[in-house]
Amino acid sequence: MAPRAGLWLAVGTAVLAACAPGPVSSPGSSPTADAARDTATVVDPDELVALAGGAGTADRLVRFADRRGYRVERRDPLPGLGLELITLRLPPGTDPVAAIAALEGREPATTVGRNHAYRDAPVPAQPAGPRTYAGALLGWPAAGCPARQPVGIIDTALDPAAPALAGATIASRDFTVGGAAGGTAHATAVAELVAGPGRLAGARLYHAAVVGDVPAADPAAGVDDIVRAIDWLAGEGVRLVNVSLAGPYNKILDRGLAAAADRGMLVVAAAGNDGGAAPPRYPAAFDFAVAVTAVDAGLAPYARAPRGEHIDVAAPGVDVYVPGEGYLTGTSIAAPFVTAAIAADPAAVGLDPTEVRRQLVAAARDLGPPGRDATFGAGLAIARPPCGTDAGPR
Repeated sequence: MAPRAGLWLAVGTAVLAACAPGPVSSPGSSPTADAARDTATVVDPDELVALAGGAGTADRLVRFADRRGYRVERRDPLPGLGLELITLRLPPGTDPVAAIAALEGREPATTVGRNHAYRDAPVPAQPAGPRTYAGALLGWPAAGCPARQPVGIIDTALDPAAPALAGATIASRDFTVGGAAGGTAHATAVAELVAGPGRLAGARLYHAAVVGDVPAADPAAGVDDIVRAIDWLAGEGVRLVNVSLAGPYNKILDRGLAAAADRGMLVVAAAGNDGGAAPPRYPAAFDFAVAVTAVDAGLAPYARAPRGEHIDVAAPGVDVYVPGEGYLTGTSIAAPFVTAAIAADPAAVGLDPTEVRRQLVAAARDLGPPGRDATFGAGLAIARPPCGTDAGPR
């Protein structure tokens, strides 16, 4: 098998159908139906990924698979999630859908699916635009705010020597197979929006590189890479994680992130950049995650942002100026503003993720039609006192 490092969120029709159903769905939508609308790729068409609820279940699944000609490519205990991850290679000529049904039928406590591709959408640089509007919209003080808890970042590789990150403590780990790929610009920009000058002071960042080479395709992050990263973060005690990647429903990702949520982790995720008619993107659309969309300086929605009942809040994400990176646009840029606001809130430390999400939504400034809507969710996320001025637009 050719080396590969991971996948970005994007999946094909037949592939996605093979991964449903899953234990968790997004509000007001069916993951199975959403998956059927997607057209994308997997990391490897002859590869399956399984999550088992412990070593005993994993052992039985492996023995069953081995007798039927599967090859076990790797096994990863996930102590932070209480699960075990198994990567299997299909026997030649085996139908993946039938294989998933057979393996899950043998071990009902195991979730088996395709290794879907997850990519961060390109973040286009803009030639002009407001340079400093984001902080004012959020009620964020120019001097920044102290970090009250560590922040996880699951993304591309990151440049820890970036001058804007000099004030942050960064622990990085590479979860790709064969080495991270796709450059460092995306994750570095995300990290700077969390912990750069005027953002979180004294921040501790736990960075997981999940984007790597994929044969005959753009660099991407596999669902297995992302789940291993989540397990590492859980083991390090990180309870707040920014994921500026977006793509289709995957039941392995569903189970892995749900296990992390059960252990107190809150994922803040970019809603995606596929347009208003696109199906919900994941992990943002999971009902245990915070789905962040983007607005511009005039509070108009980003033209390529998706719409849907799963959208929780909006944040600046159009022509945002990041020192050293230039003007950036996308929901990938909006998500870290929300992550930073939560990390700066002392009231959020140690709270159940559901309660943190509820408080975030309750504090948002309503945009668009009165009440929650499919474009802005609950409205513009606001930095809460004692960090923020709580003086966002009214």
